[in-house]
Amino acid sequence: MAEKKIKNMQRTGYVSEVDQFLRDHDKNCQSFGESRQKEVSKHQRIFAKRDAVVEEQASPLWEKF
Repeated sequence: MAEKKIKNMQRTGYVSEVDQFLRDHDKNCQSFGESRQKEVSKHQRIFAKRDAVVEEQASPLWEKF
């Protein structure tokens, strides 16, 4: 019985007023400063490297181990 209730439960996710304000601010503020643009591009590169599967050759350093 309890399992059916859990499966049917919809998670709406709570968003605080502060988080909502920051999201709205980011949507409305189209022109970011240079440092903010660099920060965004840095994190996009990090996310791309984290999420993308990369085929790499084994380093010759580790061949003898």
